Amino acid sequence: MDLPIVVGVDGSQPSLRAADWAADEAALRGAPLRLVHASVWERYEGPVLDAGPDEPSERTLIEDIVRAAEHRARLRRPGVRITAEVLPEEPEYTLVRESRAALAVVLGSRGRSGVAEALRGSVSLAVAGRAHCPVIVLRGSH
Repeated sequence: MDLPIVVGVDGSQPSLRAADWAADEAALRGAPLRLVHASVWERYEGPVLDAGPDEPSERTLIEDIVRAAEHRARLRRPGVRITAEVLPEEPEYTLVRESRAALAVVLGSRGRSGVAEALRGSVSLAVAGRAHCPVIVLRGSH
């Protein structure tokens, strides 16, 4: 069984850069790529958020983000095996669990100041401190 490179995606530019980097690394290593979006929206909002008749639901928007990241990775590295999943869980918990069966976990960093990270919490920091495999955190345009 080939261990995948796991990347957390949330639609932000840093997460898309992380997905690009992870796709390149997966191609280089002959590894599969696994795109994961985890959020607890269902815990607070229920299984389906109310949207207006002409508005997509929150779940639909999240699935679109993941599909777009998957499409982008397939265009970038067509030979890489790619899977994608949306999970209604805490991002930190999910990514640490994913790290148990991963070659590496790749995350983008929004580069907030130390105070902002301390107040909000850093997914990257939490995952890096608890992961069972290497964690690559990409900052800036790298």
